[in-house]
Formats: sequence, structure tokens, C-alpha cells
Amino acid sequence: MKKKAPSTPRIPGGKLELEALPQRRRNIPVDDLFLHARSFHKAAQALAGSLRGGDPFSDVGLAPVVFMYRHALELHLKAIVLAEGGNFLASKPDPLSVHKTHSVAWLGQFVVQIVTALKWEPEFRCLGIEKLEDFKAFVAEVNSVDPGQYLFRFPGEPEAGGAFDLRGFARRMDALLELLDSTADALAAEWGGRNDAADAINGVGFMDGPVQ
Repeated sequence: MKKKAPSTPRIPGGKLELEALPQRRRNIPVDDLFLHARSFHKAAQALAGSLRGGDPFSDVGLAPVVFMYRHALELHLKAIVLAEGGNFLASKPDPLSVHKTHSVAWLGQFVVQIVTALKWEPEFRCLGIEKLEDFKAFVAEVNSVDPGQYLFRFPGEPEAGGAFDLRGFARRMDALLELLDSTADALAAEWGGRNDAADAINGVGFMDGPVQ
């Protein structure tokens, strides 16, 4: 019996246009970026935890863990820059460029500017990060994983090096992502407090009307 040729996948409108498909993707709403970032972080933790107790892992087995941690970092940085954090920048980056980029090094520079503008350097610390230079160095290291999502490399890995330290990498990433999460909350509170103060000065929200 003659086999039937596999049917061509169909999409609404009839004609399959592969080149047009990526254009249909929509950017994640800013309010949802933190939720997506936390979801990728939890997934990375869960997968890393499942690997730590087993036998030595191949690069193939480790790659999804590192990628999910990297993507969680990317989303956290985007959320800070596009949400309240952007209000503390002297010059905001183009939102579309922020959405489209995969460079955590480029995104990280804006977080450095925000922290510096607010003079939060003493508080912006976690495991392995004692100053902003440490933050920039580690983010640049993570950025080397896959700057344009074309080629996978482990962060900081030489061309021919030893075994990748998954445990150490996961601990540092967990600490950094938690730091960025708390920083985002602090930025929202700071911006909200400034707006409340401005409203009070202008008499907005008072039942007796504006202050004369």
C-alpha cells in the first residue's frame, strides 16, 4: 500500500508562512514580567535540585538549568527597567529595544544606573556581590551563556575547562534573583511614596479640596 505524504500543517487563513510566525509573537506585559521571571526561577531551582543528587551530569543535562536561570535574570532586569525602576533613569531606553534584547549585560547597566541614582549601593549586596562592579562582572559572565540565543556556552567557561560548578552557579543565581526581586519591590515602594508625597503637596485626594 502506498503511504500518504505527510500533510502540510495548517494555520488560520490556509497558507503556512513560517517567516511570518515570529512576527505574531507579542511582548509580555510589563506587569507580568515579574511573574514570568519568578516562574523561570522556580523552574530552574526545581530542575537544579533534581540534578544535584545524581551522577555527574553531561553538558546536555546542565544546559536547560543554566538557560532557565539566565532567562529568569533577563526577565527580572527587563521588569525593573520597564516598570518603576525606569522612572529613576536620566534617560529611559526604548521599550521595544528592551523587550527585544536578550543581552543581560546591556540590561544590567540600567540597573546599575538606577541603584547609583538612588544611592542604594550599600544595600545592593548578596552572595558573591559586594559592590556594583561585582554585579556587572557576574552579569557579564552570565551574558556569555548565549548573548543572542544562538550558541550555548556555560558562563565563564573556557574553551576547554573542567567540570561546570552547578551548585555554586545556582547558589549565586538564587541570591542575585532574590536581590533583584526585593529591589523591584523597593523601587515600587520608593516611586509610590514619592507620588503620594507629591499628591499631598498638591492637595490631591483630600476631601476638603486642594490646599489653598
